[in-house]
Amino acid sequence: MIRTLTTDIRALDPIHDNRHKLGTGPLARESMAYMIQIPEEQIGGFIYTWINGEGLAGSAVTLYGPGIGPEPLLEKFDGIAMSPDADFFDWRVKNLHFRLGELLKTASISYKSELFDIEYNFTATQPAYAYSSHKGGCPQWIAHDRFEQHGMVSGYVKVGGREIALQGYAQRDHSWGVRDWGLNQHWKWIHAQAGPELGVHFWKLESMGKTLIRGFVDKNQHIAQVVDVDIDLDINDDLKTRTVNATIYDSAGRTTIFQGVAYATFPLCPDPMITLFESPIIAHIDGVKGGGCCEVLWMNSLIEYVNKK
Repeated sequence: MIRTLTTDIRALDPIHDNRHKLGTGPLARESMAYMIQIPEEQIGGFIYTWINGEGLAGSAVTLYGPGIGPEPLLEKFDGIAMSPDADFFDWRVKNLHFRLGELLKTASISYKSELFDIEYNFTATQPAYAYSSHKGGCPQWIAHDRFEQHGMVSGYVKVGGREIALQGYAQRDHSWGVRDWGLNQHWKWIHAQAGPELGVHFWKLESMGKTLIRGFVDKNQHIAQVVDVDIDLDINDDLKTRTVNATIYDSAGRTTIFQGVAYATFPLCPDPMITLFESPIIAHIDGVKGGGCCEVLWMNSLIEYVNKK
C-alpha cells in the first residue's frame, strides 16, 4: 500500500541523493553512512564515506561484535583527492566502490580488502526523511540538510574464511553542508524497523542549552513527524549502551513504544572532542520484534573522566 505523509513532512527532491557543491571552509563536509546488522551472527558494522570542501575524500568500513572477536576490524582512508566532477553514481575511494541506482531508492556498495569483502545492495522501503522538513529545520552546525531512510539490504560479507549473507533491515543517512562536532554535548540517534512498513527514527540532541528532536514514525501506512520522545538509556560504567527504551509521540497524535537491546558497541571518533558509540540493536516496536542501530554521542572529556574513576 502507498503510504501517506503528514502535512508537516515534505518530500525530498531526488537530486539530493547525489553529490552537492560545498563551500571551502574548514567545516564543509558531505557524508553518507550505510549501517550493517547481522544479529544472528552477533555482528554489527557500517560503511561510511565523506568528502570535505577541499575535495578530499575518505572512507571508513568496520565489522565488530562477538561474531568478529574481541577486536573490531576497521579499515580507514582519508585525504584522497577527488575530481570536482566525480559524483555518487560512480564513487571510488580506495577499496570502496559506491554506486547510486534509482535516486532515493537504490544504491550498491562493493568493498574488497584483506580484512573483508562486502557486497551491499540497498533498496529503500519508505520515502527519505529530511531534517529540513521539521519546523525547526536542520541544525546548521550539523549540516545544511540531512536525510534518513530505511530499507532492506541484500548481498554478503566475507570475513575470516566465512561467507555470511546480508539480508534484512538496513538504514542510511546522507548529510551535506558543515559539521561542527564541538557544539554537540550529547545525542541519541536511533533507527529501528520491525517490518517494511513499521519503523521509527528519532534523534535527540543536547547542544548550547537546548534539546532538539527530529525523526519520524512509520506505521499503519502513515508517516508522521516525531514531536517528542521520552528516553530511558541504560549504560555500562564506561558509558557504552546496554538498552534504550522510549515512548515516542508523533504529529498524527500517536504514541509508539520502542525497546532496544545492544549486542555490540564500536567507538567511532570523528573529532578530538567527541566519540560516537555505535551499537546494533535487537528492537521491538509496539511489541513487534525487529532490529536497528543506536548511536550515542559523548564528549571525550566525560569519557576520560569516568574511565579514571
